[in-house]
Amino acid sequence: MDAIREIVSQSESLLLFLVIGVGFMLGQIKIRGFKLGVSGVLFAGLFFGGWTPNGTEPMTIAHQVMQIGLILFVYTVGLTSGSGFFASLKSNGFRFNIALVVALTVGAATTLGIGLWMSLEPGQIAGVFCGGLTNTPALASVTELMNNTGLGDPRDPVVGYSMAYPFGILGGMLAFQIFSIVYRKAAVREKADADVRAQRKSNITAANFEIHNPELFGKPIGQLRIQEKTGMIVSRHRHGNSVEVATKYSVLQESDVLTVAGAEANIRKAEEFFGAESTVPPREMGGTIVMRRILVSRKQVAGRTIQHLQLDRKFNAQITRVRRADIDIVPDHYTTRIELGDRIRVVMPTEKSAEVAEFFGDSERSISELDFTALTLGISFGVLLGMLPIPIPGGGHISLGFAGGPLVVGLILGKLGRTGPMVWSLPLESNQALRHIGLLFFLAAVGVMAGGRFFYALSTSGWQLFTLGLLTTTVTTGIMLLLLRHYGKATVVEAIGATSGMQTQPATLARAYEMSQSDDTYVAYATTYPVAMVGKILIAQLIIIVCSMFF
Repeated sequence: MDAIREIVSQSESLLLFLVIGVGFMLGQIKIRGFKLGVSGVLFAGLFFGGWTPNGTEPMTIAHQVMQIGLILFVYTVGLTSGSGFFASLKSNGFRFNIALVVALTVGAATTLGIGLWMSLEPGQIAGVFCGGLTNTPALASVTELMNNTGLGDPRDPVVGYSMAYPFGILGGMLAFQIFSIVYRKAAVREKADADVRAQRKSNITAANFEIHNPELFGKPIGQLRIQEKTGMIVSRHRHGNSVEVATKYSVLQESDVLTVAGAEANIRKAEEFFGAESTVPPREMGGTIVMRRILVSRKQVAGRTIQHLQLDRKFNAQITRVRRADIDIVPDHYTTRIELGDRIRVVMPTEKSAEVAEFFGDSERSISELDFTALTLGISFGVLLGMLPIPIPGGGHISLGFAGGPLVVGLILGKLGRTGPMVWSLPLESNQALRHIGLLFFLAAVGVMAGGRFFYALSTSGWQLFTLGLLTTTVTTGIMLLLLRHYGKATVVEAIGATSGMQTQPATLARAYEMSQSDDTYVAYATTYPVAMVGKILIAQLIIIVCSMFF
């Protein structure tokens, strides 16, 4: 074994990928339906980091590896969750963050009170709070504060953090498991409801209607706000024996026949609006109209709304469906932005087919070529934001760090989609690949970093620190889940996702997603993550300041 360790310790690259490989296998082991998942990489890292026989130097992975992994993960999560995050703030996001603030406040008060009763050092108490809620930036801010002010030994927070951190992750995942069991009936019902809603939205069908509503006679389609009122998009228009692509300029007359596309649930609404469902579909006279799926690979069109593209004016064409993340959606021409990697269904004149395909790119090869300028600029903006000092009372300052800064910028850029010629969004496959790579690098590096200190703390004040960390994690996580459920009116999936955001921990987020298999997890995570990041950085430093009054 010593020979194996000697080989591994000679190369950080070998150590990094070995930890990832071993940890990933460990995470797939199921015990009564429970498995660590991707967080197995963290525990493999703890083992390798604590593997120091005969007083040998602990193995290390460069701190920059952890930073790069964390930055990639949170930035790509931000890009994916941007639109959903800002939309959620208009609905339940405010209540979610109120629940978050209450949970963090009660958790901090519990940690502080019991820590003082145990006669622990201020730095250890603050470190336990950071570790129990798995927040490395908060630990860094506490260490920096103690270095600058002399309020205790700056090594103490690391001891408390390393002792509480493993249960901070495992305890969060256990809480999710218990929460989902307690509310399993509600979870099943909510999942079924969500599946029905998703099915009704994704089960897109085509139908044909005759115009018998007098309010529609003599009016162009663009004036009638058909999609807003019926949820359907008009693709073809037959007037007499002439069939054409329906555009906003097409004028409707009595007995005209329209082909529409939309969710099956909207068929009856459309029938009431138009007049009657037609039994005779419009015919494509002489094959003059064609319907084709086209891959969006040209970045000049990405991030723009369908209305902005003006396909009806340029090509007499109409987008009726957008396939994204394996789901078909009926696009809103005024709000839906086309993204790289989308597969769009276009109805157009046959002779315009090649031009429309060229306009959108329709190239698998092009879609695989990332715009590294936009990617690296976006990350750079996030890192710069994370480095900016934020003044706090008393003359000190905090910062969002390498987790908070890239996430905030990712959320904003994900919402914008593009700025001028710069397209910020990534194709879904590329985003997921970068996200997973970043997560694995982060977990491997932080596990190896904490391993030695973790086993050292076990032999000193370990039981006190571990107990305090257990209480911190349990109290804060439990209160957060219950408040989200009963005050925030969150579904089980949303409660678990938002609590992952409270913990600001990629491993618990990954576990939450594995349990739910729903993108609602990421949206809820992004709703609470920014406030949790800033809140824990502030509270951890306040713990040091308050503790100093008692010593």
